[in-house]
Amino acid sequence: MTVDAERKALARAVAHNPADRVAWHNLGVALRKAGEFEEARTAISRAMSLGLRGPETLTMWAHLQADRGQFDAAVDAYHEALALGPVTIEAHETLARLLPQIGRGAEALDSYRRALEKAPDQGALWVSALGTAKALGDAGQQLEWARAAEARFGSDTMLTVFAAGALSALGRDGEARDLLAPAVALEPSYGPGQTTLAHILIKTGDVGAAARAALTAAELSPQDQSAWALMTVIWRLLGDSRETWLADYDQLVIPIDLTGLDLLTLAAFLTGRHMTDEHPADQSLRGGSQTRGRLFDSNERLVRELQKMIKSEVDTRLGELPVDNGHPFLGRNRGSLEFAGSWSVRLRSQGFHISHMHPEGWLSSALYIDLPPEVGMGVRGRLHSASRMRRWVSILVRGGLSSPNRGDLSYSRPISGTGRSPSKARPTG
Repeated sequence: MTVDAERKALARAVAHNPADRVAWHNLGVALRKAGEFEEARTAISRAMSLGLRGPETLTMWAHLQADRGQFDAAVDAYHEALALGPVTIEAHETLARLLPQIGRGAEALDSYRRALEKAPDQGALWVSALGTAKALGDAGQQLEWARAAEARFGSDTMLTVFAAGALSALGRDGEARDLLAPAVALEPSYGPGQTTLAHILIKTGDVGAAARAALTAAELSPQDQSAWALMTVIWRLLGDSRETWLADYDQLVIPIDLTGLDLLTLAAFLTGRHMTDEHPADQSLRGGSQTRGRLFDSNERLVRELQKMIKSEVDTRLGELPVDNGHPFLGRNRGSLEFAGSWSVRLRSQGFHISHMHPEGWLSSALYIDLPPEVGMGVRGRLHSASRMRRWVSILVRGGLSSPNRGDLSYSRPISGTGRSPSKARPTG
């Protein structure tokens, strides 16, 4: 069922039974997905007025407060949700990622600390806490929690991967390798273990062993971009011609000229969507901000036109690529795309992106809406013409390099994003 069909079905449900508080909640979820934020607030407010104030509804209310830029109220609502439901994972994960963006990064993991004291036997809570600590770059806390979880639940390869990853992030790569290698040898079918080991082995200089681990991970999960991203680096380091087969920058990095965009109006709209002060700690940008949620969920006319234009142009290029079911990128090409995620990044002076890979989506792009005058000096390795390059989309392959102009490389953002469908039986978010 499409989001629009869900919204209409739930609207009929509340019209038929205005006292159905669960239907009001689920209508709010559907409306938020459709980009109708004020209508979503009205629906969730109605659900709460009917007595539905459980963790799921309070979490959705917190999301909607944050969508409005009312961040202090959002934080309070997340805390209220977690007081009622300490194992409400969505509230933990969203709160932890919001706090660094509003200058309260020191508090980011506090809700997890309190919850782990209250519910120490909840394995899902530990996994979420570890994943969030990793995403936010708090390797010290990640290592502490990995060891505490192992002490509570016993030896587990997943926990060893978290511990080894934390050690590596702390610069203790030898310890990380010595910890992880035996665990991977005991459970070679655990793909994340192979991928993490490959990354550590690259850092310790054992590129041949890294290749074996990454290829094993790719064989276990052929569509896992983590392993293939590492293989691009590994084959480059080894001087292996398979790097060209995998990345094939000349064929797979495709600039597309988008004409007819009202860039000034679009830039003004996007600027208004940047409401936080700092970058998301779990994303690649540094020194800037990023919009919340999925940009293409917006009902703004210019955004809809942009989405339609990008899809049309990219689908055309996908249809021109060769068919190769044995290739990890070309083998996933079905001639058409759906958007897994979309957002706007705004970098301040001296802002930049750190090296990163794209864990979700099989195709990534960067569209430059506005650029400062100093970008475009004609120096190789930088954009040549700001007025021209603002209209170019660059399709990114797994190697992590995009090309606003052929031969001139820049980093792009990962595509990501998930959503949940409303349920008629119970609140969802």
